[in-house]
Amino acid sequence: MDRTEYFLATAAGRIHCVEQGSGPALLLVHSNGCSWHEYEQVLPLLAARFRCIAWDLPGHGDSDPAPGHLSIEDYARATLGVMDALGIEKAHVCGASVGGFICMALGHIAPERMASLAIVEAALRTGEEWAAQWTRIEGQFAIAQQSQAEVAPRLRALTAELLARWNIDRAKAGGWRMVNVMWAIRDYDALGALQTLKVPTAVVLGDKGPAIAGRGRYEQALPAARVRVIADAGHFPMIDQPQAFTAAIVAGVDELRA
Repeated sequence: MDRTEYFLATAAGRIHCVEQGSGPALLLVHSNGCSWHEYEQVLPLLAARFRCIAWDLPGHGDSDPAPGHLSIEDYARATLGVMDALGIEKAHVCGASVGGFICMALGHIAPERMASLAIVEAALRTGEEWAAQWTRIEGQFAIAQQSQAEVAPRLRALTAELLARWNIDRAKAGGWRMVNVMWAIRDYDALGALQTLKVPTAVVLGDKGPAIAGRGRYEQALPAARVRVIADAGHFPMIDQPQAFTAAIVAGVDELRA
């Protein structure tokens, strides 16, 4: 199945996209400091069911740099800009980490354009929890280059190729942008957004990732949503367990459509 790569002209600047597959549109939104490559292993698997568009957020990957601070809502509007440029009226959207919060915002800004949402590994924290962890978070994102010892605990099997891609993508984003993304998440009222979400939503968590601590908060805020937990996976289940991740996304979409 052929993969195509292209750039789109949008209000958020030139956006880099990689597309594969046919069928209902599925937009894949990556984590902070990453790029479309985060979904590289699962793209051909998901493409058997969907027209997959994996794209680089503004200020990430090969998309244009982002000017100043961007809020979660700004990133959501950039997602809609990708859909507009491709002529996609309605889509399934899967977002990991910051991408999960972008999904929440999309569910409020343009619910009529969301076929379903899949929130992956978006850690729900209170304001007090954010403040208590902020020094650690700054240290994790302010310096782009990371060693194998620093990255290895975050991935199930860190190869030389994965480490190289990790540092390439972080270098492209830069420390300031990555910390600014964390500020956008910290400032976003995720729990409030979840409690008033009207779009069919699935939640996917890794059993060894940071977001699993908020499972109860998801179940309370989204009582109708099923929370799927992927075994032996951390914050990047699409890399740690690509087959199980694909199965979770496909099952989530099928369940929500039914």
